[in-house]
Amino acid sequence: MNRVKNCQLMDEKELKKKGRGSLDFRVNQENDIIVRWYENKAVNLLSSFVGVEPLGSVKRWDRKAKTHIMVPRPTIVDTYNRFMGGIDLLDMLSALYKFSFRSQRWYIYIWWHTITVAVINAWIRYRRDLEKLHPRQKHLPLRRFQASVATLSSPEATPTPPRRRKTTELPPDVRKDGLNHFPTWETRQRCKPCVVHFAMCSVETSLSEQGQKLFPSLS
Repeated sequence: MNRVKNCQLMDEKELKKKGRGSLDFRVNQENDIIVRWYENKAVNLLSSFVGVEPLGSVKRWDRKAKTHIMVPRPTIVDTYNRFMGGIDLLDMLSALYKFSFRSQRWYIYIWWHTITVAVINAWIRYRRDLEKLHPRQKHLPLRRFQASVATLSSPEATPTPPRRRKTTELPPDVRKDGLNHFPTWETRQRCKPCVVHFAMCSVETSLSEQGQKLFPSLS
């Protein structure tokens, strides 16, 4: 009750004297209802959309009478029991297969947590749909589901063919004209390929490409 200021509810001992199923509640200025319900122990609940009424009942075992009795239960408790476990289940599944990494960029953790939550929710949805459409088919474990999603979204899943280097070949008439197209020195600069000219023609090339272009017929 430390999240709600100035909220005075009945003490647990007072509720215990009234018996199992007793409750007390308050409504604050924000129209939030705070309920304290006693069964075996006092339970505190807060909600902004559901309250105490309609008041239901639940079957519980009475040790003193050694028989089942009906215990009054407010609607807020019934709603919590029906929809509880979503956050706990998400935290548990997120902690099963954590990918540990370190980064100085804080937003990377937010981005990765968002991806993790999306994949886990997709896996839960996939299990529900599979049970309805194919009840006899066994679903994929979470680890294999994550691996399949990573494989489909990875660019390595569809390998691209290796790029071939573009080779420039001399025309057949130049290769076979018998004029001996040997390179001649023109300029030489540091940290740059030496630019040369072929004798008897105006073809310009570099020494790094000399082995590919000088004698293509011998390669």
